[in-house]
Amino acid sequence: MGRYSPIRRTLRRIGFGRSPLRRGVDRADEVVGLLTTALAVGLVITAAVLGTTSYRVAADQRARELTHRHVVTVELQADTVSPPTATNAPVYRQRLPVEARWTDATGAVRRGDVYPWSAGYKGDRTPVWFDESGTPVRPLTSTGDLRARAWTGALAAVGIGGLVLFAVYSTARAVTDRRRYAAWTAEWTAVSGHWRHRI
Repeated sequence: MGRYSPIRRTLRRIGFGRSPLRRGVDRADEVVGLLTTALAVGLVITAAVLGTTSYRVAADQRARELTHRHVVTVELQADTVSPPTATNAPVYRQRLPVEARWTDATGAVRRGDVYPWSAGYKGDRTPVWFDESGTPVRPLTSTGDLRARAWTGALAAVGIGGLVLFAVYSTARAVTDRRRYAAWTAEWTAVSGHWRHRI
């Protein structure tokens, strides 16, 4: 390994060199940078693992709930879309129940509030989820939405963690910079008289 090999230069840059001009505060500055970089990489990896785990847990829960549900085609007795106005387009009221009529497993015709999968108008036939007791229930969250939620949470964690790391790094750099400038000032004060006589 030569005197100026890339490995040696890298080690010197991160504070493992023997330069007499490198102060303790310089080494502390490099250590802060290394720790911040390592924590940032760890944060990204941890967020990715948590996002993947969160999605798998939610997807498994959804699969278990599906085993206790079945689909029944119902006839809507009201619109699931709000009527358009002069200023607003029709709006699909997905989270609001709508009255419908359906035939249960015994052949009896029943009426009640249901949660359709998609927009529809009175008289339309549409699928609806029912539980084991024959009660209409809300549609399950799609796997795409579960994945989006998991990764949104992971990205939010990375963003918040990144801001915290940046704040800590900036504070540490400010401290080391003040100490470095103070050391420079003290050293110059000690030798300035000698150099003034030589100039």
